[in-house]
Amino acid sequence: MHMQVMRRRLLARVLILAGTFFFGVLRADAALLTTESPEVLKAIELGVKYLQSDAAQDERPGAQALIGIALIKNQKKGESPELPKVVQAAAKVQAAIGAHDVSKVNPQMDIYSTGLSIIFLVTYDHARKQAGLAERHRADVEYLLAYLRARQKKHGGWGYPDRDTGDTSMTQYGVLSSWEAKFHGYKVPMESIEAVANWLLVTQDPSGAFGYQGTPAPNPTSLVAQSDVRHSMAAAGLGALYLSGNLLGVGNVEKPSKDIPSALREIKSKGPKEPPPFKSQIDAKLLRDAESRGNEWFAKNFKVQVDMWNLYYLYAFERYKSIAWFSEHPSGEIEKDPEWYSDIARFLIEKQSPTGVWAGQGCGDVPDTAFGVLFLLRSMQKSIIEAKKLGGGLLKGGQGIPKDTTDLFVGRDGKLKDMKREGPGEALLAALENQDDKDFDKKAESLDALPQATVEAMSSKQAAMIRQLVGHRKYEARLAAVKTLGKVRNLDNVPVLIYALTDPMVDIAREANEALLRISRSNDQKYRLSDNPTDSERRALIEKWKAWYRAIRPDADVDL
Repeated sequence: MHMQVMRRRLLARVLILAGTFFFGVLRADAALLTTESPEVLKAIELGVKYLQSDAAQDERPGAQALIGIALIKNQKKGESPELPKVVQAAAKVQAAIGAHDVSKVNPQMDIYSTGLSIIFLVTYDHARKQAGLAERHRADVEYLLAYLRARQKKHGGWGYPDRDTGDTSMTQYGVLSSWEAKFHGYKVPMESIEAVANWLLVTQDPSGAFGYQGTPAPNPTSLVAQSDVRHSMAAAGLGALYLSGNLLGVGNVEKPSKDIPSALREIKSKGPKEPPPFKSQIDAKLLRDAESRGNEWFAKNFKVQVDMWNLYYLYAFERYKSIAWFSEHPSGEIEKDPEWYSDIARFLIEKQSPTGVWAGQGCGDVPDTAFGVLFLLRSMQKSIIEAKKLGGGLLKGGQGIPKDTTDLFVGRDGKLKDMKREGPGEALLAALENQDDKDFDKKAESLDALPQATVEAMSSKQAAMIRQLVGHRKYEARLAAVKTLGKVRNLDNVPVLIYALTDPMVDIAREANEALLRISRSNDQKYRLSDNPTDSERRALIEKWKAWYRAIRPDADVDL
């Protein structure tokens, strides 16, 4: 660690301890509030009840998206997100989106609404998949991401269409929505993220905070004073800086050992050469220095109540603190009972009305109440934990990488992977032939990450092994097997894919049907599944696919 950075972090820690000492004395007998405290749970319940009610009226797409995000984040994993207000919010967002025309400016979809709508629809589809339902909004999200890129300023930030300046407030939602989309499997151009990271580096105030409309400095080491420096902008800019660095993987990521056995090295496809992973030109030291300046500013200036946009600020503050914590604790350790959370939670409980609303905070009753609920739920912490489960990791600055890199390799997506768990190409397929392997289930779940060229080159024995996994006891393994078989147009896979149409999880049946459509090259609507297919609909579809297959292979046995 650079001595300058070490000194800054030590100073920040000392300042935090000094700044919280007096609060600790005053609160000596009071327990810290946590996300599980009865008072907090009651406040969340009241806020959610309001957002679910007819009283929560705000037709702005961003406000509707916030309703949906808050209600879904409040649910337990696996619960159906098909709540009336969530379904209604999705319909209103879709109506505001209108035609998917990136070239035209949509007056309803400012950067706030665009970013929040991406987060909402991505969160909604993910919750649907976890509940065994099909995703619905991929096309909308892909359009919104393209629309977001089209509205990005040349300097890298986002802002009002009639101004050349970048707006720190809007920019945070451009970055946050990109981060959420990336870790849910959407393509996000890293050139765009590098551009916004550079803009954030040169628009930071010398104090470590951020202003409203950024004034770019000549370079990150010659910062200039910013206007309208305030707490909400400091949290917005610093959170966006951490998130963009995380997306870019900026830092001293160790390279895999040259001593990796050749049998476990990544297999290079003989097909068309894939583009190399994006390598950011951002200087990791400059990024860490900027983060340290921001942390020092908050150590000296943190407060709960500010003069304007208070709930908006607190929502951004939780985001900043969560991503900063996980960047410093790459092992995945969860932040336990932070004092700042307790301070803010007490403030929110005090300010909440008996009807559950946080009123008069600047953004409107619906957005501010959603912000309050999302803060109390630790929504960003939840998102980061989910991203890590989805394989995102937190690799910035070499974080999250074990000292022993013998079994690490860089995958085709540019992410560092552990071959003991995932294995590249034929190494993974070979490992899966041993079903007594204690890590068999984890390896099976990694199948759908195999490149198409590797799947096409599989031996008949390996293909048969994957077909067997379609009947595996674990949902993840079944889904991965169906996705893998769907990558190639192999008629031998048809019977097992027809069998997969009977799977109790609808998204697996849908993946199997999509694979059959690719194999058959059919666009016929009679082979389509509805959003929530009944058992009779599935049986009818199975009979249609069996008839199609027998027409091609009359002697085939496809009786189920």
